[in-house]
Amino acid sequence: MHILPEVGDLAPVFEVDTEKGVLRFPEYCQGSWCIFFAHPANFTTAWTMFSAFLAMKERWLNERNTKVLALSNESLRQNNQWADKARRYIGIYLKAPVIEDLDFRIAKQFGLASGRRPQPGCDRLALIIDPQGIIRMIIHRPLPNIESALLEIEMELDRLQGKIDTCEKPGTPAPVHVPEFSDAISNSYKADPAYFSRKKINPN
Repeated sequence: MHILPEVGDLAPVFEVDTEKGVLRFPEYCQGSWCIFFAHPANFTTAWTMFSAFLAMKERWLNERNTKVLALSNESLRQNNQWADKARRYIGIYLKAPVIEDLDFRIAKQFGLASGRRPQPGCDRLALIIDPQGIIRMIIHRPLPNIESALLEIEMELDRLQGKIDTCEKPGTPAPVHVPEFSDAISNSYKADPAYFSRKKINPN
């Protein structure tokens, strides 16, 4: 039985081709922090979280020496519309590499929820990984609120990088898990939104 990595464990090693070239992990984030997002499909909860985070936090991430990576089970060659929809509906350009994981190989290694089809053990939406390749935070789906989940990521990254004073023992990672909700909510993804706001986002 495959045991998923937890907070404090080394992130699994993999190598994969992306539209931006060959990506080797953890070499990709060596010397940098990494936020590894699930990116299941257009307009799902994880897609919205990933897109909104990049739209608002590009400069913030650069100042914190942090890279972003995303995982998708959709074919980026046959259905490469997610970036175009992000431009049209949100008004942003997504620059982070997205991994095409059609066989769920990487998703199962990390437990990332990278597709609409339920996969046993794959309910994680994001991980924070430090420059040594150690997992320091995990967020699960379903999310009670996207904004609160993004705030958790910001606060935890600042805490881990020493930008927030804490009484905790230095070097002790603390898992941050979003509370679980019903399976009915987790399976309520829809392919297209009834409405998608065109409200402009104030960067940073």
